[in-house]
Amino acid sequence: MAYTQSQIMMTLAAITYASPNDTASYLLPTTNPPNATNGDWALVWGPAVTAIDHGNLMFVTYNKSTNQYAIAIRGTYPYFGLALLVDLYQDLDVSHPRSWEYPNVPGAMVAGGMIDGLDDLMRLTSNGMAFHNFVDAEIAPSGADIFVTGHSLGGSLTTVMAPWLVYRLAQNNAKNSVTPYTYAAPTAGNDTFATFYTELFKSSYRYYNVIDVVPKAWADLASIKNLYSSPGPACPWELKDTIDVVTDWLHALKVSYVQPNGTGASLPGVPSPESDIFAEALDQHDHNYYLKLLGAPTVPISAPHTRADTKKKLGSV
Repeated sequence: MAYTQSQIMMTLAAITYASPNDTASYLLPTTNPPNATNGDWALVWGPAVTAIDHGNLMFVTYNKSTNQYAIAIRGTYPYFGLALLVDLYQDLDVSHPRSWEYPNVPGAMVAGGMIDGLDDLMRLTSNGMAFHNFVDAEIAPSGADIFVTGHSLGGSLTTVMAPWLVYRLAQNNAKNSVTPYTYAAPTAGNDTFATFYTELFKSSYRYYNVIDVVPKAWADLASIKNLYSSPGPACPWELKDTIDVVTDWLHALKVSYVQPNGTGASLPGVPSPESDIFAEALDQHDHNYYLKLLGAPTVPISAPHTRADTKKKLGSV
């Protein structure tokens, strides 16, 4: 069966959540159950993970029949509890944006955590070769089209990796085209960066479930308060207060974020009669739910944080 590029790229993004030792097996044509990659994408670099906390993971696949590379990036798969926004706030260092330098774009600012994450990714090493060297030695000379994809925080990292890749390829006088696909991505930078990104990529894609919490960060936090209509769960006052604190703090620091690609491509998530907002939020954000919304086969991977884990965390709040 033939699948669309958006279905394939979300499938590769989902595979990043597998154990690094199992990544190659998810790309085989004999995968059971089969997924949208159809065995057409072979692992050529990675998976590589950040050495200190293993928080970020990235791999590169190649489709020989189409002469295309796909770079898949995993982000930190979040649990959903009252501390979620605070944890994301600290992990992404959104209160201390830094200038974008690939290339320098006057006024373009990106979350500090995104810059740090990009630095980590470009230096990841697989089989003795750092990713930036792999780009120079293998991808740039090939002239192949390149896709960059990621879900959740992996989507945010895609938003900075893709323009860095264009910049790096230009240093090699390469002619490769780069097309980013993001799914459920929080914002990475301010309005100037978003404009630069949107103008740089004539073809780029941002998919989000309309009732997923994560893409609301950091440009649309207030909407989380009324995200789920009946029969979905109501937002508890504790979460509303957390949203207000984070929003007020960003406003006081005069820090703002904007999603690239305007309204993007919305996916019609449907609320369920869940008893708590955090379990519902986890389900709406899950990589397999995104695959279902896109009409693609699911990828049966045990997520790092399950609904049971979420309820345990709720019990400790």
